[in-house]
Amino acid sequence: MRILVADDEAASAESLAELLTLIGHQVVGPACDGAEAVRLAEREKPDLAIFDVEMPHMSGLEAIDRITRARPIPVIVLTGHDCPEFVDRAAELPVFNYLSKPAGVERLVPAIRLASARFLEWSALHGQVSALSQKMDERKTVERAKGILMELRGMGEDEAYRLLQRESQHRGRSMVQVARTVIATRGVVRRVVRPPAEPAA
Repeated sequence: MRILVADDEAASAESLAELLTLIGHQVVGPACDGAEAVRLAEREKPDLAIFDVEMPHMSGLEAIDRITRARPIPVIVLTGHDCPEFVDRAAELPVFNYLSKPAGVERLVPAIRLASARFLEWSALHGQVSALSQKMDERKTVERAKGILMELRGMGEDEAYRLLQRESQHRGRSMVQVARTVIATRGVVRRVVRPPAEPAA
């Protein structure tokens, strides 16, 4: 696993890098401040990051926020003292574990495993929420298109829905795509909706 290390204390960063190498990981960095950590994350695309929270130029928490917004990865927060304030702030970010310095192998190994497992769970849940949100948006689009057809064509709700279904089947497009066309053209569905025929003279 490629692990980004960010810590402004050189001795602590070197010790952590040595431990990570010892247990078979590839170290990215170490970065000595938050801004450098952001640049390294953008360039190297690490699999996980271990961050000190108190660093110059840009705090570890701000760097975590920027990095995970651009590309979510599991993050472990590492700090030299137990501070509820930092823990609370870290809890607002996608941080998946928390360690106090110094982090020995006996705590580092399970911390990495747990952070990785929690990240996978979070990713799966995030994907489910995104899919549900997309379905809700699509349903709203279809409902809006139905409303337009009902208003402009004098149709009932069921009739408008069946019209969207038929147009979807005929054109080989999803109902959402057809609904978006209806919304964009304010009810024009050329193949199915035709003006009434002129009465015979």
